Amino acid sequence: MIKNLIFIFVTLFFTACSVKFDIPFSKEPNSELKKEITKVLYLMKKDDLESLNSNYINKDFGFYEFRLDREFNLITEHKFTLEEVDKFIEIFEISSKPVEFDCSFDLDTGYGWKEDGVFVIKNRVNYFDNYKFKDEKEKKFINNILKNGYEVITLSQMIFYMSRFEGKYYIVLIDNVKTDCRKKFEIESKNL
Repeated sequence: MIKNLIFIFVTLFFTACSVKFDIPFSKEPNSELKKEITKVLYLMKKDDLESLNSNYINKDFGFYEFRLDREFNLITEHKFTLEEVDKFIEIFEISSKPVEFDCSFDLDTGYGWKEDGVFVIKNRVNYFDNYKFKDEKEKKFINNILKNGYEVITLSQMIFYMSRFEGKYYIVLIDNVKTDCRKKFEIESKNL
C-alpha cells in the first residue's frame, strides 16, 4: 500500500515537472479596459486634449514618453499633460493579438502596421530598465505600469500604454520608439 502511494506521488511529480506551463503572452483585456480604451480613442479622434488630460492622465504621476534622439539614444520625458495626439485614429473593434510594424525601405508599399485595427496586448516594456526612480511613490507607480500595463496600438503611429492605478485607468506611457525606423534605414543603407 505504501509502495503504491510512493509510486503514485513519484509518477505525479515527474509528470507535473515534464508538463510545460505556458502563460499566454497576450492576456485578453477585460471589458472595462476595452471600454476605457474606446473612450480614449474617441477623445483622441476629437482632439479633446482637455478631457484626455483631466480623465486619463494621473495628476500626481503624469506619464512617460519615450523616443530616440539623433544618435539613437533612448530619451525619457516625464510629462503631466498631453500636448498633442494623433487625431487620425480609426476606431476599430479591439483585438488582443500582437501586430508587427514594417519599417520598409519603400515607404509607399510596405511601411506601417501589417494589419488594420486597434490592438491591445499585455506587454512588458523594457524602457525603464535603467531608469532612476525619484522616490518610492514613483517606483510604485512604475512597477504598476510594468505589472499591469497594456500596450494599445492604433493604425496611426500612436502607441500608448494604459494601466489601472488606484482603481482608475490612466495613460501611463507613450511609445515613440517602436515606430522610429531611422536606425533600421541607416543600417540598411550602409549595406547597399
